[in-house]
Amino acid sequence: MKNKTTNIEKKLPWINPVGGLGDVLMFSGVLKQVYDKNPEQKYNLIRRTKYWEMLNGHPAIEKIGFPDKNDKIVDTTYWSMEKLGSGTQRAYQILARSFGLKTPIEEELYFPTGIKEDTFLHNFIPWKKKNIIISTSSDSPRKMLNPMGWHYLVERLISNDFLVIQVGKINDLYIKGCYSLLGTTSPTELISLLTKCDLVICADNFVMHAAKLVNKPAIVLWGPTNHEVYGYKEHTHFQADVEFCEYKDKCIGPHCAENYATICPLNEQHCLNKLNIDYIYNSVFNLF
Repeated sequence: MKNKTTNIEKKLPWINPVGGLGDVLMFSGVLKQVYDKNPEQKYNLIRRTKYWEMLNGHPAIEKIGFPDKNDKIVDTTYWSMEKLGSGTQRAYQILARSFGLKTPIEEELYFPTGIKEDTFLHNFIPWKKKNIIISTSSDSPRKMLNPMGWHYLVERLISNDFLVIQVGKINDLYIKGCYSLLGTTSPTELISLLTKCDLVICADNFVMHAAKLVNKPAIVLWGPTNHEVYGYKEHTHFQADVEFCEYKDKCIGPHCAENYATICPLNEQHCLNKLNIDYIYNSVFNLF
């Protein structure tokens, strides 16, 4: 009887990972800090194909699989736990508290397999003296700048002899003049690629978090989401002005999940489309 009780007490909780790949990098970092504080604290992870590569081999994860009916499930939906904001109400800080960490805490992202050089991919690219990676897309169209803005920015960068490499999903709209790697890189390969470039320019997406992971300078374009909540102090932020937007309180967020995959009803007047591309272009030279 005593052994049976011990086995029940040691039954590990299961973590249910949700969100984008950037959320997983944050969650992985929090979990690593939990493990560093108490190596005896372990979890099981519900297996999802999207996150397998990102979390396999994490020291805090005992196994990846599927829970039984009565197993304890740990939630990672930080956006539904507390009100999001700046300081200790940032996404990372809320997630850290949900795992019992005392905040404020240093925001450290973590990739279990480490950052490895992909020599085959790196040797394939025609590098120049100045190399920029751009990532234009997001799971939410409301976080995306109009493609014409990207075309204008890339055209100016190329005219100044930058190599501009575009990364993203295979069905992302190609920006003319870029060296396209759309649909060709796994998360591991993309993280490795970021270590070889000089600068990243991106939307609020996984690439922004990955740039933080590898300590790469980044220019991040923000619309309805706020850099004070999700961004990193090491990066350069261009925040669109949403103060007078009629949809600012019903765009995207914890209480507007139904809008996440939809296009902004303002179309060309979407907040991100009002960013000054010349300012973004000029900021590039401050980082070289």
